[in-house]
Amino acid sequence: MIMNISSIYLKAFYQLAQTKNFTKAASELAITQSAFSHRIMNLEKDLESTLFIREKGNIQLTDIGESLLRYCEKVYRLEEEFVSKVHNSSSSQLAGSIRIGGFSSVLRSVVMPALAPLLRKNPKLSMSMTSVEIDELYELLRTSKVDFVLSNKDPQNKSIKAEFLGYEDNVLVESTKYEFNNCYLDHDSKDVTTSSYFKLKPKLNNDIQKRYLDDVYGLIDGVKLGMGRAVLPSHLIENEKDLKVLFPKTKLRVSLYLLYYDNSYHTELEKAVIEQVTSYFKKRFKA
Repeated sequence: MIMNISSIYLKAFYQLAQTKNFTKAASELAITQSAFSHRIMNLEKDLESTLFIREKGNIQLTDIGESLLRYCEKVYRLEEEFVSKVHNSSSSQLAGSIRIGGFSSVLRSVVMPALAPLLRKNPKLSMSMTSVEIDELYELLRTSKVDFVLSNKDPQNKSIKAEFLGYEDNVLVESTKYEFNNCYLDHDSKDVTTSSYFKLKPKLNNDIQKRYLDDVYGLIDGVKLGMGRAVLPSHLIENEKDLKVLFPKTKLRVSLYLLYYDNSYHTELEKAVIEQVTSYFKKRFKA
């Protein structure tokens, strides 16, 4: 006999997975913390699985918990889509939320233009974009903080679809106004962009000074102000008159992927996001 999962227990689980705090989650559901804890324990008992790893001051999802969280996200997305269709049966507009993560050089310059037509056409859509370092992107998707991720890495995970979008070419640039001062600009100390470029031009890697300016637009401004050279995406600096490209034929090529969980069913909104992003990127970043 197939067991049904209590919707009450699922709501409690989902709230705790979002807040990672029993007190806040119970408050959101307007029940006592004791009653809330019993719902979580009963759900784990019914599933015969541990969903959370409880440590002092820290709550983390187990692998089973992460799978259940993605299940909840899908159920709520489908419910949202169904209710929207019922209430707006005469309208073809999409409703719901787009949650997408990526790194700074693609979110503002490419993802926003790619999704802008969809958002203009469907005013009831909400959207949240999250910019993090590349190594943090997979974690955003895995913990269901976003539904889509723009990454330069294919995680080689069977449950994740990795749509190849094209390549982002990075070039070395310096200011046209100021003399080079032997300094190079990076996002932070973990950024490997410059060191990867040096492998293409090893003679450049000679007693250099590093400076860190966080995001890609800070790097562009830093180069303009003569603070140093930087390896930057060519599509971001093609119209910058205050910058010049050194060694135009030497390009650090980075693959781009759209990552999302490969479910058997996607909502109309998810399909629209996938179509808009993949078609725009493939036109913008041709192989």
